[in-house]
Amino acid sequence: MKKASRLSQSKKYFYLSVFVVSLTLLNTTTIYAQNRTNNTKPDQTIFAFGGDINDKFVQYVVDLTGKTNPKICYVPTASADNEDNIKYWKYICEKLAIEPHILKVWVSSAHESKTFEETLLDMDAIVVGGGNTLNMLGIWKAQGIDEIMGKALKKGIILAGGSAGSICWFQNGISDSRPVHLSIVDGLAYLPYSNCPHYSDSLKKEMYHQKIKSHEMNSGYASDNLSGILFKNGKFVEAVSKNEINNSYFVTLKNGTIQTEQLKSRMLIDKNAISQNSYKAINIDKEVKDFAEINEQDTPLNAFISIKYILANGKSSKLKQLTCNFLQSRMKDDATDEVISEERRNKILNTYINKILIYNDSLAAVISKISDDFYGIWYFYKEGGKWLSAGEDMGGETIIETEISFREKTPVHLKRIEN
Repeated sequence: MKKASRLSQSKKYFYLSVFVVSLTLLNTTTIYAQNRTNNTKPDQTIFAFGGDINDKFVQYVVDLTGKTNPKICYVPTASADNEDNIKYWKYICEKLAIEPHILKVWVSSAHESKTFEETLLDMDAIVVGGGNTLNMLGIWKAQGIDEIMGKALKKGIILAGGSAGSICWFQNGISDSRPVHLSIVDGLAYLPYSNCPHYSDSLKKEMYHQKIKSHEMNSGYASDNLSGILFKNGKFVEAVSKNEINNSYFVTLKNGTIQTEQLKSRMLIDKNAISQNSYKAINIDKEVKDFAEINEQDTPLNAFISIKYILANGKSSKLKQLTCNFLQSRMKDDATDEVISEERRNKILNTYINKILIYNDSLAAVISKISDDFYGIWYFYKEGGKWLSAGEDMGGETIIETEISFREKTPVHLKRIEN
């Protein structure tokens, strides 16, 4: 009995020891995991683009934050806190339904309740505008903003910007900040490369290549005005663009020869845009004058041709009856006819019709070239079996960009049609 009792007691001690060891290991593992989580550094994210701010690139920054209503601060130092640029920033923010934060440097202590550091480090992202890179960096260094930007990056706040707002994140870049000639301007070197925004500018491109070839600049990244590059922790992630003719590049020197690698760009499209295969596209590729003068609304093409001939003949008084219900209430009843000059008439009739887009047999868009480097969209709603004008809108630099604009704006037009 005593022997059995001793064995039973030994088992108890054994199991208790195993439990204590297991608990200790569990606690150690938990503490280690917590320490690893606490010690994990946030990604250092930079989005640099070739031109100045636009709604697509600001939306891209919004998406990078992963928040529905992020705090994004616009820094217009390079343009001397230009009011027109600030108004445009506010317009973009209103369009994207985000609050417009702005950091001005032409300030007075009597009117400011927060320091530059308190303002910037409270943001989810910072977007730097274009202008004079050299002057901007000089002011930043005088005000300590350069160091604050470094703190923001390490904290995980997204840094973004175009033109001067691109160069500042790199080792250096090609800039027009000095009189007479383009020159190299040193940046904050958060990215270990050189930079050339506005790369489609032949003079900047040529100088960039020369400076890399002469070893005055390291290999680096270049972007056309409507293209940008995302970096995380100093490494390239992706290139994005508003259309297919604006791209980003990696430029390097190999065996004494400049090599330019065009980076595959993802075109930015609004998440609410209709899909590419949800509508019908018809190529036209003819001028208005190639068609006989008509007054018919049975197809979007005929409706467009009819309106163009009405305009070419100066018969503005006839436009209202060919306009959709949504716009009719906004048009004047006393539109008067006018005498059209031969030059203007020819310009109207020479309008080149590229293609027609039709969605669900209720909305149509006619894409036409309105200048050497821009396309327009003329919308039509189908009402009572007729295609009626819903007005003209800006498209883009290319047909593809213009078609994307149609896809993005279709939901807005559908709401108008439904109402």
